Amino acid sequence: MAFVLQISELCREYRRGNAPFLAVDHVSLDIEAGDFVNVIGRSGSGKSTLLNMAAGMLSPTGGTVKLGGEDLVGRSDASLSRVRNAKIGFVPQGASALPCLTILENVLLPFSLWPHEGDGEGAARALLERLGIVHLAGAYPAEVSGGELRRALIARALINRPMILIADEPTSNLDADSAENIMETLTELNGEGLTLLLVSHDSDTLRYGNRICAMSAGKLTEGLA
Repeated sequence: MAFVLQISELCREYRRGNAPFLAVDHVSLDIEAGDFVNVIGRSGSGKSTLLNMAAGMLSPTGGTVKLGGEDLVGRSDASLSRVRNAKIGFVPQGASALPCLTILENVLLPFSLWPHEGDGEGAARALLERLGIVHLAGAYPAEVSGGELRRALIARALINRPMILIADEPTSNLDADSAENIMETLTELNGEGLTLLLVSHDSDTLRYGNRICAMSAGKLTEGLA
């Protein structure tokens, strides 16, 4: 059994006025290679906070996160940045492309941040071809649709061949057809061996993935109540 991501007793505490509260409350989750884990929950349930800690972008108040058996908690920012660049593909919520770069340049960005061997532009174009938007390589983010831009962000997340793809609300603010196309694309990638962890408040995503978890008030439950 090969675990890609192991989350144990993970917590994140904030304060509301003078009272502390746990946005993520002692969450544990083991994800094996090839899993497609879909975390469903309402806005404010702690999903995005959990995802940001799983991706090493937010420090937990307590608990551990291991990627490929390697502990992420307590690392320096520089070390975490290198791990994220090499091993984690992250699709953030909303449109996070750099507006001054073309679609191709946005996809190439993670490849360019650290020295990599191989043909980065060739790999980026191949991903855009795979995702059906290679004809938009020279366009700018403002010139493409929401669904097309989300596909470009998926390509950007895959450029360095990560161990896991983590997606935060990948269908948010998309029309029904675009949302379905994105989910079908993620399902196809999972079928080719990519490990996925995504969160959504959209109940339509429940038909995707081989594991479904529900999050409410910071707590995670395998399956649906």
